[in-house]
Parts: sequence; structure tokens; C-alpha cells
Amino acid sequence: MKKIFGLLCLVAYAFGSFAQNKYAIIPKPTQLTTANGSFIVNAQTKILIPKNNSDLRPLAELLAERFQITAGFALNIEEFEGNPSSKAIVFMPLTSKVGDKTLLQEDYTLKVEDNGIILTGATAKGEFYALQSLLQLLPTQIYSSSPVQNIQWQVPNCTIYDHPQFQYRGLMLDVGRHFFPVSFVKKYIDLLALHKMNTFHWHLTDDQGWRIEIKKYPKLTEIGSKRKESMEGHYSDQRFDGKPYGGYYTQEQIKEVVKYAEKKFVNVIPEIEMPGHALAALASYPELGCSKGPYEVGVKWGVYDDVFCPTEQTFTFLENVLTEVIGLFPSTYVHIGGDECPKVSWKNSPFCQDLMKKEGLKDEHELQSYFIKRIDKFLTSKGKKMIGWDEILEGGISPNATIMSWRGIEGGIEAVKQNHDAIMTPGSHCYLDAYQSDPSSEPVAIGGYLPLEKVYAYNPIPEGITPEQAKHILGVQGNVWTEYIATPSHAEYMVFPRATALAEVGWSQTSAKNYTDFTNRLITHLERLKYLAVNYSTAYYDVKITSSVNAKSQVALKLQNADKDTQIRYTIDGTEPTASSLLYQPSTGVVVTQDANIRALTFSAKGEKLGKEISKYYYINKSTGRKYTLVNQPKSYTGGETYGLTNGVKGEANNFDTWVGFEGKNLDVTIDLGQVMAVQKVSFAFLRASSSWIMLPRDVEVLVSEDGKKFTSVQKMPLGNLDGEQKVVQQLSIGAEGKKGRFIRVVAQNYGLLPANHPGKGNPAWLFVDEIGVE
Repeated sequence: MKKIFGLLCLVAYAFGSFAQNKYAIIPKPTQLTTANGSFIVNAQTKILIPKNNSDLRPLAELLAERFQITAGFALNIEEFEGNPSSKAIVFMPLTSKVGDKTLLQEDYTLKVEDNGIILTGATAKGEFYALQSLLQLLPTQIYSSSPVQNIQWQVPNCTIYDHPQFQYRGLMLDVGRHFFPVSFVKKYIDLLALHKMNTFHWHLTDDQGWRIEIKKYPKLTEIGSKRKESMEGHYSDQRFDGKPYGGYYTQEQIKEVVKYAEKKFVNVIPEIEMPGHALAALASYPELGCSKGPYEVGVKWGVYDDVFCPTEQTFTFLENVLTEVIGLFPSTYVHIGGDECPKVSWKNSPFCQDLMKKEGLKDEHELQSYFIKRIDKFLTSKGKKMIGWDEILEGGISPNATIMSWRGIEGGIEAVKQNHDAIMTPGSHCYLDAYQSDPSSEPVAIGGYLPLEKVYAYNPIPEGITPEQAKHILGVQGNVWTEYIATPSHAEYMVFPRATALAEVGWSQTSAKNYTDFTNRLITHLERLKYLAVNYSTAYYDVKITSSVNAKSQVALKLQNADKDTQIRYTIDGTEPTASSLLYQPSTGVVVTQDANIRALTFSAKGEKLGKEISKYYYINKSTGRKYTLVNQPKSYTGGETYGLTNGVKGEANNFDTWVGFEGKNLDVTIDLGQVMAVQKVSFAFLRASSSWIMLPRDVEVLVSEDGKKFTSVQKMPLGNLDGEQKVVQQLSIGAEGKKGRFIRVVAQNYGLLPANHPGKGNPAWLFVDEIGVE
């Protein structure tokens, strides 16, 4: 064993792929050197820890417990002095240096040889991460919850030195919109620890629910933890289930979770929202609002105008709440929210306007800064550091604040330029409540599209900042907002494996990241998640169907998935794809010449189904594949294609990205059919989703022309916006009675400014249109 204790000469291993997944460690280690041979764990293997070392014994017990559960034999834990015996798994005495490597708090080394395994760290935390890597080197069955048979518990020989890139690597869970039991919160923490993530951000209060017991203010849970009903479907549907909903954590449960997380080396950061997202608190104590109520716990998702009023009574309340919170959470940090705080109630409040004059505040943004600075001063007096969402930059940043940048990366850049710390969590890459595959095949989500590959591609260090400023980027966090996530199973589906990719973003060196290599290891890692009973998404395997117009003005389809070692099978007659269905050939693609329902699915080489079936219906007519010109260009929403209005795919009510959208502008499109023909009918569809500011046009007109210069009106049709807030797809057609034309022009007048009774009053309405058909 003396050789094992020699200098660990660590040579970086160039991960082209982890040798047939033998070294499928996630997140990817900083340096790994492979070697021939392996260490076999059996009933005679001992776990050795230094004598009288209370820090390492719990880790040895965790390892022994895994083998007891899965292998059915107990590994004896023994203490040693001097040199330990061979054929053992050794947790070495804590040391700050191994060979020429200085080990920081989370660093570790792991050496596996035929005659033993050594785990070394400067702290028990580092040794814990070494243990996670050791477990990942074992067969995936080590994560089973019951005994497995006929497994050789083999660990491939290697030497690892590992060091995280960022000190902050976190996941947030919103329990305000939907409540999650303690058992799931513990499982969530387990999964953080598995991925070497060290921070659990617990979003405990919001408009739709107050989830933490505060003994001084019992109404917060008696009233604030309950709402009379919840939204069902998407927000734009404006439907409600009519069922009371509630839940909260007692202080004993909070302590239980915090203690559990400590054992897994996960820091728990509580978030108490202020000054906005406060409706549940105001419903409990109306005197804390500017209008004094009455208030009701929010039943809609989104942002409410009622916020905390910055009175001394409010500050006393918040300081008392935070005092109890601080007593429950040993974390250095406390998150105070600070996001999405409408200023309406402050503008209408004589008290707020007088306070602004008294304090010399020029506007309500500076009043929010005044509010946040009061709370920052209090937390600092208690020895705590404050984190806030990037809105707290508005009106002037508080002296000791750390910024959590979610509205893009700009907040983080502004913070570090002012020498403040920042945690990067932009919605573009870190919001795990977005769709991860074709929305038509997914559970309802808030919107957006965030596939696994995009998460993995994120670099938390923004371009354009100096190396000195980059030191203020503490790390990265994934956020899980739960408006549309009501169960633990659904939460797991949305979070994994995207959080797995984010774990590597936070831990592994950016220069060493490689998506192909990551997915090679991910295939093995998904097996681990399966044994851990995690309902992870298989969207990684899903087929993506895109279309384009070929030289013959036909719709040409391209079918793609992320895994090149798999096969794509498809049908064009609407039947379910099987392992014997048509095999997609990238060299030839698929050309659609008539109406067709394309259904596609990924299969392994052995014919096993992977991922979900993806389907798209193509409506083929005289305009399909034809190019067109627009007087006004769409904003943000282009129908997913360059020529989204004539690509053969109709817009879907629950997927805004399938529509062509104009903000405050008219639709004025001219389609070139290629030749003069008799036109019988022109069809189109508009979307109405009032709560999302999408309104039907005031009218629509169809015109035809043979030369593209002189147009004749076929018909102008007025449209009235339907009552109610639910989404409506308005399918329309105008008969042309055989009028001849080569050019078809469709003009739809935008609704204009939203009316006075609309939450977005005075703002320009959106006009959404899709698939203009000509017959």
C-alpha cells in the first residue's frame, strides 16, 4: 500500500469518451488518468478510517449502507493508525496537500488500484465528493433500493484530482405555487448531492402561498398558506379547478430538512419574498399593505399589484419574520426576492409619496432601493448576507447585496462592475420550467424552449468583463418555478437531466466541456437515475421535425435527434412508428406532397423505443412552400420557420412559437403562387389569448392580383373579439369564387392598444396568425 500513499502524479485525461462508459462520472472531473485493472469489492473488503475521526465515519457508514442494501453484505468499518492494510477502501486523514496539489475545501483525490482505493480531501466535504465519484465508478446497480443479484462490484483503476470551477452550484425549488412534502425535499437534496451541487435555494413565500411557520405571526399559515382554488391548464386558458389548496412546513420540519442537508453537504438558503410577491402575507395581515385590504391569497399565476407598504409596521413585521428564519437556517445567505414589484400601490399611496419626499427619493425605483437597503442593514446586523433578484439593482444597489441575475446576464454584469458578487441564473439557460421538447408532446409548461444541449452550452462567465470582475461570479443556479408543476414526479421530469447538465456547467472547467462526451456519460447516468426512482425526461432522444422549401417549392422535412448512434423511424400515414417503420435517411430526407400526419420516434439499434413519439400534421395546398413578402416584420414569433405562414404546419393553441406574431402592427402579406390560377378559397387562423395580450384582428381582407401590382379585393371580413379570457383559435376562410390570380394578399388590422379594462391597458396588442392556405 506504500505505493498508494506516494505522490499522486495526476495527468489530465483527454475525455474523447470515457472508455465504454467505464468512467462515466458526472460532473466531469478536472483530471483523470485511466489505468488497466480494477479493484473488486466483496464481503471481505474493509472500509478504513483514521482513528478517532468523527468527520469521516458518517461517510464510511454511507458507503457501507449502499453495499448492505444492494449487495446484501456488510463492509466492516475499522479505524487505523499509520499505514492501513491492503484490499481496503481507505478514507485518508484530512490533509490540505496531496503531492504537489493543494486541496481546497471541495477538492478531492481518488486513487483506485488492484489492491485498494484511497479517498483524500482537505475537508469532509471534499471526501464526500470523492465518495460520490467512487459510487459512480461502480456498476449503476449500486444505487438500487433493493438487493441485486450476480453483480461483480468492480471499480476500474484510475487516479483523479478534482476541483470545482465555481463555489456556488445550486438548484431552486418554488414551493409557493405548489407545495412539496418533506420526503420529496429530502430526495431533491439527495439529487443535488449526487451531482456535487452544494446549494438548495428554497423559495418559501409568494402571492399564491406562505409555506413556512412563523410563530410570532400564526395567521401566515392559518390564512396565507391556503388559496381557494388553482389555475388549471395554461394561464392563457383562464380556467380554475375550484379546489382549495394549501400546505406549509412547521419549524420542526424546517430544522429536519436543514439537518438532513448538512449531512449531504448542501447549504439551504431560504427565500422570503419582498416587497412584491407578498399577497399571501397581506391576506394574513392586511395592515401591511398600502390600501389595508381586504386581500386574498392569489389564485392566478403571475404578478399582483398589491405589495408590502414600506411603513415602520411592515419593517417590524419583516424583521421579526427574518429573525425566526435566521434561527432556523444556519446559512450565511438569506434571499429576500426583490423581483417583479409593481409600483402601482406605492404611486397611489399618500404615505409612500410623503416618504419619498422625506427621504429625497426621486421615484418609486429608489423607494424600492430604500426598502431593500433597510432589510440589508438588518440582515448584516445579524451576521447574514443578502441575495436578491437583479431588480434590486434598480434605484441603487444595496451595500452588501449579492445579485441573482435572472433577466438575462446583464444584472450579473452590472453587479460585478460595481464589485458585488453575482450568481448567474438567466432564464435563457437556467429556467428548468420551460419546455424541453416539442410542446405538443409535453405536459403544459409556462412556455419557452430549453433543450438539454442549450443548458450544457451555458458559460456563467459573461464576455466583456475583466478577470478581476469574473472573480465576483460565484456560480450558477437552476430555477424550478412550479406554477405548472404540481407533483414530485412532474418536478423530477422537468429538472432531470437538465440539472445534470447544469451540474457540469458549475463544476467542470469550461475549456474541458464537450457535449458529445457528456451525453456518452449521461447514458450511464440515466441508469443511475432510474435506480434512484427519478422520473427523468427522455427528451434527449426526441425527434425534432423541421421543414423548408426545396427548389421545386415542395415542403422538405428534416428529422433530427441528438444521439447519432440511434435510428429514427417514421410513418406518413398517421400510424404508430415501430422498429420496422420507414428508416429516416438524412441524405434523402422526406418530401411531403399531400396532406400527411408525420409520426417519428427514436429507436436503439436493438429496436428499443427511446424518448417520446413526435408528430406533426402537414396541410398541403396551393400556397404551401410558396415564398411571400411582408410589409411589417414579425417580432420574436416567426412560426419556427423562415416562411412560417406557408410551411404546411398550423399554429397550435398551446405553443405560441408555432405562430407568426406582430406587436402593435398589421399583417400585410403577399404570397406568390408561381402562376396564374383560379382561386376558390383562402383560409387562415388567428389566435386570441387576451391574458397574454394576443387579440384577434379588427378585420381581415383578401385581395388577388395577376401581376402583383394591381389588386382586387375579394372580401373584407370584420372580426369581433370574443368575450372571456380563454384561448381561442379562430379558423376562417373567404371564398374567392374562382377569381384568377397569381398573387394573394391578406391584410389583417391589428387590434391596436389594449382597452382600459385590460391589465395591459394602453400597451400594443399582439396579432398572431398562421398557415394561410389557398385552394
